Amino acid sequence: MVIVQRILPAMSKVKARDGMGRRSRFQRTPIGKRIFLSDRDFEILWWLYRYRYLRATHLAALVEPRSEKRFAERLGDLYHETGLIDRPAAQWRRFDARYQPIVYELSAKGCRYLGCQRDLPHRAVTFGKGERGGTTPHFDHAMMIVDALAETEIETRRCRSRRFVPVDEILTRLPNRPITSAKHPLAIPVTVRPSNDLTAIKALIATDVIPDALYGVEHLVGDEKLYRFFALECENSSPKSRSTGKLSSLAFKQAAYEALLQSQAYRSAWGIPCLELRVLSAGTAHASTLALGQTL
Repeated sequence: MVIVQRILPAMSKVKARDGMGRRSRFQRTPIGKRIFLSDRDFEILWWLYRYRYLRATHLAALVEPRSEKRFAERLGDLYHETGLIDRPAAQWRRFDARYQPIVYELSAKGCRYLGCQRDLPHRAVTFGKGERGGTTPHFDHAMMIVDALAETEIETRRCRSRRFVPVDEILTRLPNRPITSAKHPLAIPVTVRPSNDLTAIKALIATDVIPDALYGVEHLVGDEKLYRFFALECENSSPKSRSTGKLSSLAFKQAAYEALLQSQAYRSAWGIPCLELRVLSAGTAHASTLALGQTL
């Protein structure tokens, strides 16, 4: 272990224990333990900055510690003793919260500390920590997005010829990105036309395509790098269709993406040559995919 710096406890000692004498999951409870940050600790902060929220199991899969038990204990120390990471309170609303892997996020203190010690990584979500337009979605919706992206990156890391390309890297590769008045960094204006699947729409509707996430997968074939890019839509409440075109529905979103395909506006707005729509519904094990454009 590489000793980097001692971190003092986040707050004064608090007596908050459960029925078995363990520190509470729900309240930061330092005991004055001396903490020396290692390279692995900074790697934990790095991944939390990249994704905003991560389950302990996903953190373990990304960091790949030798002992998952000791890794879980270390996460507890970083939370209780240093205050560098938080446990979002929204996760405790679930009835089965005690039986689920704990969700962590980088605290404001951790974000400042990481920025002073390391180069910040490209973020994988548009609602990450730090300055950026857009808003943070509802926690359960945000976790659907994060789970899908994290599992994709974990899968690509298992293959040497593939690499996960996060949204920040995609957007920073576009030197002359057009300035837009939209509040969300991924918003692209499109016009949806009436169709048989959208009987409630009687006229043209101007709207914005705003994917829940945008990412790519780089494939190394010989000495050549090929790319596939994906727009992710996580559906946990929108119905397949509605009687009005003013409210969100899966059919309306698909029509908007089809309009995006026809205009190919993703080429100039996101700087990518191809796009596939990946739709993930709550309670399903697999996502459906609709190809938009040509894969290069």
